[in-house]
Parts: sequence; C-alpha cells; structure tokens
Amino acid sequence: MKQCSTMFYSIPTSLVFNILAAASFVIPSILHVIKSQASLDPTIGPVILIVTPTRELADQIEDQSKSFMQGIPNMRTALLIGGMPMPPQLHRLKQNIQVVIATPGRLLQVLNQSGLSLSSIKLLVIDEVDSLLQDGFQEQVNIIQSQLPETHQTMLFSATIPSSIEKIAQEMLSDPIFVSVGTPSTPCSSVKQIILWVEEPSKKKILFNLLEDPKHYCPPVLIFVDSKIGADLLAEAIEKVFGLDVAALHSDKRQAERTSVLHSFREGLLPVLVSTAVLGRGLDLPKVKLVINFDMPASVEEYIHQIGRTGRLGTKGTAISFINNGSKNILLYQISIKTVMLFIQVVDGVGR
Repeated sequence: MKQCSTMFYSIPTSLVFNILAAASFVIPSILHVIKSQASLDPTIGPVILIVTPTRELADQIEDQSKSFMQGIPNMRTALLIGGMPMPPQLHRLKQNIQVVIATPGRLLQVLNQSGLSLSSIKLLVIDEVDSLLQDGFQEQVNIIQSQLPETHQTMLFSATIPSSIEKIAQEMLSDPIFVSVGTPSTPCSSVKQIILWVEEPSKKKILFNLLEDPKHYCPPVLIFVDSKIGADLLAEAIEKVFGLDVAALHSDKRQAERTSVLHSFREGLLPVLVSTAVLGRGLDLPKVKLVINFDMPASVEEYIHQIGRTGRLGTKGTAISFINNGSKNILLYQISIKTVMLFIQVVDGVGR
C-alpha cells in the first residue's frame, strides 16, 4: 500500500452515537465537495469515497449523508453495494456524483468494469477500519487505494483500534494525527453488562428463560450468534416456542430480504432478531434495549461493537452474554484491562 505525499488524518473514534460518527466524516466531505466544485469539472468524477465493510452500514451512511446534504445544491451520492443489480448503480454513477459510499467488493467490481474513475478523489474515508484492514478486506483496500491520486486525504474511523491495526494504519498514512473521543476500545458506559456462565447444552434453555422473564424481555431484542445456520435454527426455535415474529439475518440472505428485515426490526415490527456479526458494527438501532450474545464473539473488539447496538442516543441498555470454557478468554481479557463492570452469574447450577 503506497504512502501519499500529503498529510493524512487517522481518526479512530469511540463515539456513543453513530450519527455523530457519521457527522465527523460527512461534514468534512461536504466541505471538500463545496471547495472542489469551484475548481473541478463536475463531470470528471466523485471527490469523496467512503468505504465500509457491510451493506447495511453503507446504506445507513448514505441515508445520513443525504440528511446532512439536504438543501445544498449539486450534492449527489451513489451507493455501491453487493446483492443488488449492477446496472442501476452504474447508471447512477453517470449522474455527476460527488460522493460514493461503497463496500469493497462491489467497488472493485465497478472499477473492473471501468464504471468509475477514482482520479478526482480528494478524501478517502474508511469506516470501521479495524474490520477493513483484516477479515480478508485488506487486499481489497490496497487495490482501491492504489487507484487514488497521490494528493488526497485519508480518514480512518472505528470505536476500536487494536495495536496490530494501528501499526498497519501508521504504515499506510503519512504524518497521521490521532484523535480520540472518549476512551478508545472500551464498552459504552450506558450499557449494563451481564455475563452468564452457561454450558453449550443449556444455552437455548437459558435464552428461553430470559425471553419469558418480563424483567429482561423488552422487545425489540437483538440476539447475536456465530454462524448463519445457527441464526436460522435459533430463529425458527424461538418462533416455534413463543409464537413470536422472529427473523434471522446473515450474509446468505438476499439483500432485499436483509433490507426488509432490518427496516421491520427498526420500526419495532419484529420483536426478536437473530443475527450474525453482520449487524454488529455501526448500525443505529435506537429502540433496542437488550442485546444477547448467545455466542460470545471471537474478539473483545467485536464484543464492544455488538453490545454497542443498545444504550444509544442517551438511553440505557442491557447486554447479556453467555460464556463457558470455550469463550471465557474474552471475559478474562476485559477484566484484566478493567474496561468492564460485570454481573457474573452461574445459571441454574450449570458450569462453575
């Protein structure tokens, strides 16, 4: 990944409200566009590129961008995400677009078809940078950056920046400035964290007990699992036992279905949603008061992001996580760095 000659800004944020996170790069993007409009031919191509790991987050960023840009003339966005037909997206790119919001895979597909030139990009924003510089995304990010002009600014955002990712970011930036809002890589203080020691055979039983308990069950409830088939099977089981409208969401679902399910959940029409980590980062779900980690995520960073789907916009939330010998290291790490106040309970004599 080449270094650019101009100054770059690395801005990892641990913001409580994602609308503020969006504002922190959308507003500078708007200013870049306004400044560029006086000196650039608008037909040359977009001046802002925002890259993010998931389709749902890209869609949300475009919606928030449109809200900030409302009333400003000649401000157009294009959304490039997989799972949707390519021709409408290519057609949109011909409409004098200033801002492109994209997932890496679809962006590379468009670039390979010569549907977009990045030669006029003045600002590159990489949201959830710790995810995009790992999980198989890093090579795609390298290819994208290699097509940008040397004189552009880069902003990197995330609530969690592990030391390994910080090192990679330092290598790809020139003279980076680190800006932190709040305490980096720590859970949101408005989320009450409850840890239950539950052995694998008892997890479904304990989950059902929670959903029957009015002290805990406050829909809409978001349940995280670690596999796509696990999401489908658990959603079916909850629906069968409780007669609730329950949906599963993961990357194997058609994009139209994913969009519809997420909209229904946000509107409170789905009392329970079972999801993989595809909903774990960045999404605003203001009505969610309870997150359950049925399967503990594989890293403390993913744990911080997933429980951060509740306790947003000034509200309080609760996150209940099931652990056992297979997942206790995440808990032990958090205790060791004193980032979490926990209520630890052995459930029904199960475990130790």
